[in-house]
Amino acid sequence: MKKILFILLCIPILLFSQQTYVPDDNFEQALIDLGYDNVLDDSVFTSNIAVVTNLNVSNLNISELTGIGDFILLDTLRCRLQLTFFS
Repeated sequence: MKKILFILLCIPILLFSQQTYVPDDNFEQALIDLGYDNVLDDSVFTSNIAVVTNLNVSNLNISELTGIGDFILLDTLRCRLQLTFFS
């Protein structure tokens, strides 16, 4: 019983101290604009994004979604690409 209680007490501490790597500046800026981050530094606190259920990052010139795996409660992701054609 003590072991289970210890584990339950440690999980929030680990979750709050972890950061998620988000190398795409446009993706991180979108997270800043949505209030999930506040500094453009290639990382976001995992606790801020772990509770997100709906995310719309369409047409924001995002080239990669590294870090999306830590959105553990995400149900809906909208990420339409903005295509540019060169002639």
